[in-house]
Amino acid sequence: MTDRKKELAAIAGVMALISSEESLAFVQRPYENAPSVWQHYGRQQTMLHRELAQRRFIKRNR
Repeated sequence: MTDRKKELAAIAGVMALISSEESLAFVQRPYENAPSVWQHYGRQQTMLHRELAQRRFIKRNR
């Protein structure tokens, strides 16, 4: 009887290990085109520099 219990416990352990490896294999990003933090920072910097350049051009033309 104990041999059968040990056998079932070993099989259950192996099955649990296999199923846990399958779930941790690959985590996909939620959206393919989701903006990252770096993209947001780049856009903010671009807008800032455009605004500063426009202020310089307006001041020189007046």
